[in-house]
Amino acid sequence: MCFPKTGVVLIRNMLLLLACCSVGCEARAAIINLTTSDNYTKLEGANPGDTVIVAPGTYAFRVYLTKQATETNPIVIQAQDPSKPPVWDFGTNLVENAPGSYGAGDRGRGGWQFSGARSYHISGLVFRHCRTASDNSAGIRYYNGTTNLYIKDCLFELNDNGLTGGTQNSQATVEFCEFNSNGNTNASLSSPTHNIYVYGGYLSFRYCYVHDSVQGENFHLRCRNATVEFNWFSRAANYEGDLMTDDDFTGTGPFTQSLTFRGNVLVQNRLPGNHSQLLALYNDAGLTNLTLSIRALYNTFVGGNTNAAFVHVSNADGTKMTAEISDNVISGTKTAVLIENTTAATVSGMNNWLQTNASAGPLTASVRSAAPGFRNPAGQDYTLGPNSICVGAANATVFGLPGREYFLNEVTNSMWRIRAAARSV
Repeated sequence: MCFPKTGVVLIRNMLLLLACCSVGCEARAAIINLTTSDNYTKLEGANPGDTVIVAPGTYAFRVYLTKQATETNPIVIQAQDPSKPPVWDFGTNLVENAPGSYGAGDRGRGGWQFSGARSYHISGLVFRHCRTASDNSAGIRYYNGTTNLYIKDCLFELNDNGLTGGTQNSQATVEFCEFNSNGNTNASLSSPTHNIYVYGGYLSFRYCYVHDSVQGENFHLRCRNATVEFNWFSRAANYEGDLMTDDDFTGTGPFTQSLTFRGNVLVQNRLPGNHSQLLALYNDAGLTNLTLSIRALYNTFVGGNTNAAFVHVSNADGTKMTAEISDNVISGTKTAVLIENTTAATVSGMNNWLQTNASAGPLTASVRSAAPGFRNPAGQDYTLGPNSICVGAANATVFGLPGREYFLNEVTNSMWRIRAAARSV
């Protein structure tokens, strides 16, 4: 059984409305219908408990949301017809020049901006051509402590960045979304653009299809804590993703940042800008008293034979870093892990599949053969065939055994299904 991103949207919406009535919604809760004849006023005026139903069509005004709802009484903004999603498309117009209520100098940083907002649920929308004169706009930007932001079933494409933001203790959950060809080659190489760029806070990111970043990475994270699981990442322009320094830290620390990276499929660009790494830990701010950590579990890496390190522990400056790398299929490379300063790093892991001539480094109990035994790699089916050496070769003592997996490929995408066997690498 697979679980699609939109197949149960209408039923879910009906259940939400029934549940709301059964617990007694606030008297002011309303159903607000938004059409292309309206402007930003209706959206920005929605209050806790309200549901905004957005009609199909193209919209080109900025949205600035600041209301404080609750988890049990959120502000819901959703497509009227998931099969005909409404599109926020700014065309050739810069976002800062579009109509909108917010007039500050950073008004162009996002087609939709959430500032200090709480408990917004967004679903079924498309964000396209969100660009600004400084080359750092986004489809959605959230910041200033925005929390409980839930984004589902949305498409982000051809923006400077797809999703950006995340400051202080901001928190967002993103599920069943697609990020396609976001990035801007006009942006500075010292401050590049990405499909996803989250500056800090807390992030949960699941069941998404993220591909073909235009300039930088498919995901560039500075989160204090992030869980990225059951997604498909492919063909980043530079390398797939990283965890770097949270720029909201102040004081002397100690500071910690962690990334749980579990059950993802990663297909490397055949000609990446940076062919030395796939996932990186790096203290680019030179922050003292910092520890960066990654737990990479049950992922499938399809390398482009560039010998890119599956995990690069980039700590030549002596930053403390830890990595656990277990039960992954690490194909198309001879380098499972690259550690720059072994005295400042703690790296462990077990039961990864590696090609016969690959270096395991500190990883133990590696499973080796000439090929991992993918069912149909030419058809992007990287599940394991019945004769694969990886079947039953995982170590079940590893914390965080997955009960789900991404389904299916780059055509049938942004879904999950129950994982048949957690014991397979």
